[in-house]
Amino acid sequence: MWLREVERRLASRPTRRLADAEGLTPAAVLVPLFVSGGSLWLLLIRRSGAVSQHAGQISFPGGVRHDDDEDEVATALRETGEELGVDPACVVVLGRLDEQRTSTGFLVSPVVGALPYPLELKPAWTEVDSVLRVPLHALARARLVEGQEVGGQQVSEPIFHHGPHRIWGATARIVEQLVARLSGSEPEGAPPRRSP
Repeated sequence: MWLREVERRLASRPTRRLADAEGLTPAAVLVPLFVSGGSLWLLLIRRSGAVSQHAGQISFPGGVRHDDDEDEVATALRETGEELGVDPACVVVLGRLDEQRTSTGFLVSPVVGALPYPLELKPAWTEVDSVLRVPLHALARARLVEGQEVGGQQVSEPIFHHGPHRIWGATARIVEQLVARLSGSEPEGAPPRRSP
């Protein structure tokens, strides 16, 4: 039942594509959800210090789109398989969230998917330092806003704290939108917040 409700809420307004994406590298992430103990949980990873981009950061599994990837969904599922050992066939795609630009030059397409629980993960430790399982309701209460300078402009960005973990940047913007969409706090048809 929760799958249909999440799908409905994600479809409550069209996914926003960024118009000014020229020069950005296309990438996609999977926003993995699962149910445990009657609650909705989110799966995140801490990137290994050995990776060339976003080392040590909390993120979703994902990466750069390959030429032979059919679309963003294929990229997100392939990367999740490579990073966490998740068989793409066991992921139920529920919808998409707005594209995000990163300060490192990526255009990220978030794909929301449901994972069966329990699920045995096989992290690629060369890319993944640790796996975080976070109850979505905890993130709904953990949001802060911090000002920072991006491209010479002062912008407000969401930051989430969960235990010792700090979730920021495009990952935090994706979490913020997911929480808003699933909690119903984002009015249907509302324009998304401008991201730097």
